[in-house]
Amino acid sequence: MNDAHDSFDYQSARAAGDDVVRRGLLDLAVRLLAEDGPKALTLRHLAQRANCSTKVVYTLFGGKNGLSEGLKVEGFARLRFAVERERRRHRDPVQALLPVMLTYRSFALARRALFGVMFGNALPEFVPTEYSRQQAQLALGAVESAVVEARAALGTGPDDAREAAVRLWAAVHGPVTLEVEGIMPFDCDGERLARLAVTDVLASLRLNQPRAAISLEKTP
Repeated sequence: MNDAHDSFDYQSARAAGDDVVRRGLLDLAVRLLAEDGPKALTLRHLAQRANCSTKVVYTLFGGKNGLSEGLKVEGFARLRFAVERERRRHRDPVQALLPVMLTYRSFALARRALFGVMFGNALPEFVPTEYSRQQAQLALGAVESAVVEARAALGTGPDDAREAAVRLWAAVHGPVTLEVEGIMPFDCDGERLARLAVTDVLASLRLNQPRAAISLEKTP
């Protein structure tokens, strides 16, 4: 997934075809969302920054709802990539579970505006489609795969890996959302609360054997 900050220019990219142009516009939209906020993300503004006409954006996305869906889908694709990358960093799938779930927090804090599109009401006019919901499920599937691997390594654990993945996701989503929205009490440590929330669920799922123990202290 591309988090690059290189500029995109339609006139330079058009010869490469619609797929390349669509990808470039989507990457640019993600960047504009982070820089200027959701209210500034209009088709006209995107077209101006990309050096193209609004007709090009309409043609490739079908309008504002299509662009909003593209952002939502892109957000979940990037989250899935981040989760899978973190999972691959660990040789022990049991020890991987906590850092995998904490990737959710680092992802959200680094992409607050995009996170708001994925889970909140940052683009209130957007009407989610079944396709965007399916893409969110794929991101959940990356967590489910991590659970399946840990359960196989331990020889025990939850019978329903999908339900376990949902519980882990829900556990970390609460404190992360409070932190992203700026309503976490000032004397609370967001990382520590996220760790505690995930660790509690791992314990209830029997996925926290001693060899998987990771300090609850904040990472330096």
